[in-house]
Amino acid sequence: FGHSRFPFERLRALGFNICLGTDSLASNENLSLFAEMRAFQQSEAGISPDGILEMVTVNPAMALHQESVLGRIRRGFRADLISIPWSGSGNVFDEIVAFKEPVAWMLVNGKQKLNTPDTAKLSR
Repeated sequence: FGHSRFPFERLRALGFNICLGTDSLASNENLSLFAEMRAFQQSEAGISPDGILEMVTVNPAMALHQESVLGRIRRGFRADLISIPWSGSGNVFDEIVAFKEPVAWMLVNGKQKLNTPDTAKLSR
């Protein structure tokens, strides 16, 4: 699009709450949040994978002023969850950001969804 580089480090240093997401195929090949996290990691080598995960969970909850009920896995919090495999040997945050396979299952409003077309779309 010919935009200048996003001033991530400068904005973070100034205390901005930086969120990461996707909303349109006009600016992306797909709507995968995993693909968005990988692309951000490639463009911003200075941020850790757990920092990237916060940008798609905790930070958006704060932006919505819902950090007391969203953005974390905690008792009393509302959450839709997904399940992805973990090798058990690597850094869990590295594996989340690098994930490219279909999501195993998701929990939506407390109800588990298995192998639905929606779960396959989540990770592409």
